[in-house]
Amino acid sequence: MVAKLAGFDVLELNASETRSKSTLQNMLSSAIGNRSVLEFDRAKVKHAEDAFENEQDKDVLQSVTRSGGKRLLVIMDEVDGMSGGDRGGSTELIQLIKRSRVPIICICNDRQETKMRSLANHCEDMRFRRPTEAQMRARLSTIAFIRTQLSTHNDIRQIINLMSSYALSKPSMSYMEAKAFTTINKKETSISTFDAIHKYLSVSENTAMTFNEKLDLYYTDFAIMPLFVQENYIDTMPSGATNVTQTLEQLSAAADMIAEADVVETRLRGSQQWGLMPLHGALSCVGPASHARGRRNLMLRFPGWLGQNSKGVRLGRQLREVQSHMRLRVSADKNEIRQSYIPAMVPELTRPLISQGVSGIADVVSTMDHYYLTKEHWDAMMELHLEGESMLKQIPTAVKSAFTREYNKGSHPIAFQEHVKLSAVKASASMALKPDIDEAIEEDAEESQETSDEAEDDTDALVKPVKPTKRAPAKRAPAKANAKAKDGATTQRKRRKV
Repeated sequence: MVAKLAGFDVLELNASETRSKSTLQNMLSSAIGNRSVLEFDRAKVKHAEDAFENEQDKDVLQSVTRSGGKRLLVIMDEVDGMSGGDRGGSTELIQLIKRSRVPIICICNDRQETKMRSLANHCEDMRFRRPTEAQMRARLSTIAFIRTQLSTHNDIRQIINLMSSYALSKPSMSYMEAKAFTTINKKETSISTFDAIHKYLSVSENTAMTFNEKLDLYYTDFAIMPLFVQENYIDTMPSGATNVTQTLEQLSAAADMIAEADVVETRLRGSQQWGLMPLHGALSCVGPASHARGRRNLMLRFPGWLGQNSKGVRLGRQLREVQSHMRLRVSADKNEIRQSYIPAMVPELTRPLISQGVSGIADVVSTMDHYYLTKEHWDAMMELHLEGESMLKQIPTAVKSAFTREYNKGSHPIAFQEHVKLSAVKASASMALKPDIDEAIEEDAEESQETSDEAEDDTDALVKPVKPTKRAPAKRAPAKANAKAKDGATTQRKRRKV
């Protein structure tokens, strides 16, 4: 609408169209340097000039020039969705913007998308936010202000549609009728987990919601919302607490409900009793938020349990590998390895490097070879030890590098042979040469032919040979026939020798 008022012809490419590199080149390469076809319609140009003669907006008037008419405007809608089938589209769009002679408007929904960073460097960044209730009240007061703003999440188009449809049945609306009407036509929207936890811990928003509305926030992401509450509730100052004792009591009550929610979650996931989800949501999110809601001085944090859980799984796998290599020398399970052997062995694997430097590498490698440990196991044991990080800091960087080179250079005992998959064995066996049946038959035929030839030679030795008579000289055979005959005789002689 704004482009048409300014006198532009609009060329729009939205997400429903293919916007790959080749497509943009074919569609826009010529368009961005040319004028619209309508520019050459002098009758329309004259009509447009007459229409804008009395306009006070000079910018609009200047957009229709004496020599041109309407100019071209390119709109790229939802550029943050250019992926998959739009391979190379973002890069090509940047190149088109650099050499374009017509304005190009790029519209995106998610400004924080990684692909938008490079594109934003070549564009004028104009951000539009959802209008607030106060702004919409001033705009809609001329039409009719009703309670539809809260139910439609400030969607001005839906508000106008609701008011228009209600006006067809009744000319007026009371407060209770507006409340019932907007409840029926409430717009469902999805919110992020950070917005949900903000509503949980904010006093004003938490108290304004009903219990069912609070429980709906739990279903935003029922797997991670309890972790958000557990991570952030401790940083709030409960609104009902007036001293430190009351603050601790409120946070303690929230922690007790989180502990009870863990028991419910064990039943929920262990025996697949998904009917306990409402109870789990009330104990893990709604209840703790009701106790801990208040003022916050820190930013909301992402759950740190996810990173710690991943680290714990990785360390558990490394501990099992260390135990499997050491079991040829010690008789202990992984718990005993962690509690008894690692605290005693780590100092023996680091003290020579700290005190003796490069000369202590041989002692460390000898100890590792005795227990069939590798360099990866040495690193894992340093991380499993409580003071392993501080010990690593005491080892000079040059000694660490020399230790790695020395270990990689030498040969070390192997605790056991790695398992070889059966499929690999079958593949190697299939690659071996197999005898061909036809070749075997030919070899048997050749052996029988050689036997018969030898018998004929023995018989010919007892018979007196007859002198050949003189014959007329035969005609020479062609060169190709002679060559074939020679090859056949040579092959026959080779077979007889064999």
